[in-house]
Formats: sequence, C-alpha cells, structure tokens
Amino acid sequence: MKISFGSIFGVLIAIAALGFALQNYELSFFLNPEAALIVFGGTLAATMISFEGKEVFRALGAMREIIVPSSIDDGRMMEEVQTVVDWGKINAREGKLGLEKAFEESSMTRDRFLQNSIDLFNAGYSEDNLRTKIETFVSNQYEQEKKSVEILTVMGTFAPAFGMIGTLIGLVGMLSQLDDFAGKIGEPMAIALITTFYGAVAQQLIFKPAAQRTDAKNRVLLTRNLMMTEAFLLLVNNKGSMEIQDHLNSFLRDTPDRRKSRKEGSS
Repeated sequence: MKISFGSIFGVLIAIAALGFALQNYELSFFLNPEAALIVFGGTLAATMISFEGKEVFRALGAMREIIVPSSIDDGRMMEEVQTVVDWGKINAREGKLGLEKAFEESSMTRDRFLQNSIDLFNAGYSEDNLRTKIETFVSNQYEQEKKSVEILTVMGTFAPAFGMIGTLIGLVGMLSQLDDFAGKIGEPMAIALITTFYGAVAQQLIFKPAAQRTDAKNRVLLTRNLMMTEAFLLLVNNKGSMEIQDHLNSFLRDTPDRRKSRKEGSS
C-alpha cells in the first residue's frame, strides 16, 4: 500500500508539537479512558443516529485517505489522455472493431467508471444518449463520495461538542464533591478538562483533515471522470487524434511533467 509522505510528515509535526507542549507534564495525565469514551463514543453514537449505518462505516473507511495518496494524479491523467489519443488512431485505422479490441486489452477496464463507459460506448448509443448516461454515472458516483465528506465534517462538529459535554459532566462531579475538596476533586476535574482537549484534537487532527483530504480527492476524481466522458464523446464522433489531444489537454494542470512533454513533442 502506498503512503502519502506529506500526510505522514504532517502527522509527525502534530505529534512533535503536542509533545513539545506537554513535555513538562506526565503523559499519563492526558490519558483518560472515560474522557475518550465520552468524546469518541458520543461522536460515533450521534453520527449513527444522524446517518445510515453503512454510510457511516464507509466514511470511517475513508479516513484512511489521510495517509493514502490518491490513485488519480497528474501523471495518471496524462497517461490516460495518451491512451485515448492512441484509441483515436486505432479508430481511424481499424474502426469500431479495432477499438473494441483495444478496450479489451487496456488496463483501464479495472476501473469501474471506465468499464461502465466502455460498455455504454460499445452499446452504440448516440452522442447525446451516451453523454446523458455517462454523466449520470459520474454525478451519482460523486454524490456518493461526497456523503463521506459530509459525515466526516459532521463528526468534526460532534467531537468538540461532546468534549464540552464531558466538561460539564466533570464539573458536576467536581461540584458534588466540594465537601471533600482535596480528596475527590481530582478525577472529575481531569474528565472536565481532558474531554475538551480530546474533542479539539479529534476535530482538528482527525475528522476535519480526513474530510478535507477526501473532498480534495473526490474533486480530482470528478475532473478526471469528466475528462474521460469527453474522451468517449470524441471517439463516438470519430474525431482525430490531434483534436482529441488538444481537447483533453484542457483538463490537465500545467505541471513540470506536462511542460516537459510539450517540449519533447515540439522538438
């Protein structure tokens, strides 16, 4: 499994910053099972009440996006553009039969969206019909992925709220034991303060980054899927490889690799 080193570096910075801030205190002071149960258990419970269970577990699975790099990046999109350009050349030479054979030999068929698009293309739909069907698939896929972002964002709002609930619980316990101030006030005070700490950390270092990173990956995937939608529409209209190249390039970011590719192509 690939690891996003940028994310790992960010996690290490967060750990180092917290470690530096807490270096003058006993670490055990900040380890409180009761506080963790209030924050994380309460957050999960409220989320399960708010959303369907399968959507919640899917969102929790998406939290791995924090450390796993996106499978769709600039390099892969450039490769896919070149593949479609090659398909355009095959279509011009051999027609639809040659194109269907190229589809079968392509590794792109392992992608659910691309496999669906290829199946629709092979079905022989008109341009408008093909566009409608592929764009419907793209839209539905994006909405499904966006639900995970919504759930993680909501969890990020629940966590500090349950941190405050834990604080109130601790304060109530503390006030109820004022008659034995020195002997019994320590534990409720710890719960009161640590739950707020856990809630803030959960929001800012877990749920919020997971939601933002998942959203960023979803947007990249959406751009790529829209690009490939245009690719199949160009193929169904029998456009030439140069027109395909120029049109799909408009979806690519101006990266160093792309600038290098342009220079090599013009030389």
